[in-house]
Amino acid sequence: MPISSDRSDCFLLPAADAAAIRTSPDQLHLVPPDSGTDASAIIESHRRVRVARGRRDARGCLVPIAGGLLLSAVAVAVVAALRLPVRDAAIAVALLFVLGALVTAVIASRRIPAAPAAKPLPSVLIHPLVAAGAPADLPARDLALASQVFDERDRAEADLRKARADAQLTDEERYVSPGDRSTWYFRPEDLPGLARTADDARRRSRDVAGRLGIVLDADRT
Repeated sequence: MPISSDRSDCFLLPAADAAAIRTSPDQLHLVPPDSGTDASAIIESHRRVRVARGRRDARGCLVPIAGGLLLSAVAVAVVAALRLPVRDAAIAVALLFVLGALVTAVIASRRIPAAPAAKPLPSVLIHPLVAAGAPADLPARDLALASQVFDERDRAEADLRKARADAQLTDEERYVSPGDRSTWYFRPEDLPGLARTADDARRRSRDVAGRLGIVLDADRT
């Protein structure tokens, strides 16, 4: 049987919490070996972080709105006293609302210290191939090791695919503007080393799978 959330040390996160850490809701998590916690505590920590994040976002919206409403209320009193035309009064109130919201947001960001972002309790993501092919009673430490090894294999293969694609580009196509940290390319001379790294990672993942009794798709009959 594959690894499932029926194990006490394995669990699934609600979709909202899984999305917050950029995982899918059907990916299994493992309680870190020797962590002294349990699955319910980790799930609850994700819920608390989600609630805290929602409150922080709400405060970030409500404080500027309150400042805008306060300034627009003053504007209403002023335009009423000046007896401005309705159209001009509406424009003035709207502009002052926006101005009040912007000023309040700036002041609040400078005067209110930013609270450190809460973090959920750590967990180990179980690689899908490990979850599908590992013995149901495989110890948690071996599950964590196998998942780490297969993650390293995936990263090495992804780097190799990118390097092969980058090798097809011209020097002009690989040009990166100074200061641009979001765009990068492998050099053609990086390809052999990345290929060796990917081969080593694949070999190690097969060795670990064989040693731990993890059945891979290629081994199924």
